[in-house]
Amino acid sequence: MFKKIIAVASVLFLAACSSAPTQQNAGYPSVNEQNDAELTALIGSLKTNRPYQSFTVSPTSKADYQKLAKVYNQWAGTRYRMGGTGANGIDCSAFMQETFAAAFGISLPRSTAEQRYLGQRIQKQQLRQGDLVFFRGNRHVGVYMGNNKFMHASSSQGVTISSLDEAYWARTYTQSRRIL
Repeated sequence: MFKKIIAVASVLFLAACSSAPTQQNAGYPSVNEQNDAELTALIGSLKTNRPYQSFTVSPTSKADYQKLAKVYNQWAGTRYRMGGTGANGIDCSAFMQETFAAAFGISLPRSTAEQRYLGQRIQKQQLRQGDLVFFRGNRHVGVYMGNNKFMHASSSQGVTISSLDEAYWARTYTQSRRIL
């Protein structure tokens, strides 16, 4: 019986939202990790509650980007908790539910397994702000912010912004979906 419990717990743990390998900083990415002056300016503005000024977004998506940045400001650094749905801990699919409800008034299904079928599948090079990005066999989800960055609830960093160019995310990328 004990072996069954351990086996089930192991499967649940492995099926949970994934994240990149642990990095030194929890929460906000550092300049060296991101190597992106515009993202650094955005994060600095969020920390000080001053409006961002230099992050490049297309004119048609600037309003979407501002909505997503506001959500990030509210959730940045919130710890990851498998099955979590609130400020005491949140997982990736619940964070997408919260993000889309707050930013766009859209209700998403609770699980990544359901979210992976929403909208239409798009190519990675077609990404724009508000598109869902999936990793590790569609078991982890985030939302595209622009400039090859996405925000998500990472099991090692909590709610954070990462780059699609980082080796881990580039290697585990599965698909993108547009629901807006």
